[in-house]
Amino acid sequence: MNATTLLPAALRRPEKMETPRLLLSRDEAAKALNVSVRLLDTLTEPAGTLKPVRIGRRVLFSPAELQRWIDAEAKATQ
Repeated sequence: MNATTLLPAALRRPEKMETPRLLLSRDEAAKALNVSVRLLDTLTEPAGTLKPVRIGRRVLFSPAELQRWIDAEAKATQ
């Protein structure tokens, strides 16, 4: 028996540290909002009020912008 077998599993195999996602793809943003990609496109500027980040041809969304949009929609329906 070596020294590592005496340690709890969490100490033997530290979990991978994941870098937080700063931008989400259209699919990920739609899934986060629980809507279809097609509806997400409708909600996105210029037709809607959700502001994407465009990098080249990619359309991405920051989690902070998604939360801002949710808060604004919640306030508008009150």
